Amino acid sequence: MRSKSLTLPMFPLSTVVLPGETKMLHVFEDRYKELVSDCLSKAANFGIPYLENDSIAEYGMEVRIAKVLKTFNNGELEIMVQGVAPFKIVKFKDKPRSKSYSVASIEEYEGDMVSARYKMFRSLKKFLKLSKGKEIPVESLTNVPVYDVATKLDLSNEEKLYLISLPALKQKEDFLITKLKLYMHLIKTEKDLNGRFWMN
Repeated sequence: MRSKSLTLPMFPLSTVVLPGETKMLHVFEDRYKELVSDCLSKAANFGIPYLENDSIAEYGMEVRIAKVLKTFNNGELEIMVQGVAPFKIVKFKDKPRSKSYSVASIEEYEGDMVSARYKMFRSLKKFLKLSKGKEIPVESLTNVPVYDVATKLDLSNEEKLYLISLPALKQKEDFLITKLKLYMHLIKTEKDLNGRFWMN
């Protein structure tokens, strides 16, 4: 995929939403109520760059408003957003005339993130069996989007940010395989400790 450049309204938050993942947001600041209103009226998306310690990361996620869950008398809203595509911020731009929120030029850089790597399917199969008790034929897990795998793991915001910042599919696969192995080790250790506890 060739990179795509565009301009999006920015809603910095201390959260990372992965592609396809949904997140509820409570919108209470006037500038972001205006942003959401503008996006709803234009059926437009906005960007969520990751905010940590008052510093905005260079990576974030384009999201769409999937649903307005609730509106309040004071104009506050609860909305459900869904991740669309990761981006890298190129430059923050001047605020649109008469608008209170910021916009930025971004570059969307990802192509097809569907994995055909057997090692990851095998690790995912083992993880699902160990954590959920589900026996799933590995053949049914072929050609799985890497972000579908990621959403099955309890990744921190920092880990999600690192994942979306990785430029190549293989790098994302390697990261997820390592995480799957770590999670399986932790689950096995916990089960072993629980077994020893009941034996004593």
